[in-house]
Amino acid sequence: MSIRAAEGCVPCAFGDGIAIFDTSSNSYFSMNAVGEFVWSQLGQPITLEDLVGRVADRYRVDPAVCEGDIRKLVDDLAAHRLVTLS
Repeated sequence: MSIRAAEGCVPCAFGDGIAIFDTSSNSYFSMNAVGEFVWSQLGQPITLEDLVGRVADRYRVDPAVCEGDIRKLVDDLAAHRLVTLS
């Protein structure tokens, strides 16, 4: 599975994280600093495995520890149509 930020999503700083404005629905989705890092990785298609690896490296955690959280975040982003999955 490949993940990529959807067209029409505009990131902006929000507190200690990020808010993504979806121009097609005129809605915002906010994320913490980890979510901001995840979003920064979605400019080009990336696999879930590679994304988990990058988060694990960045935050120095075992990939098995963060995989469930990253999978949930990706699912939430997909449910809000902020990413495309292929």
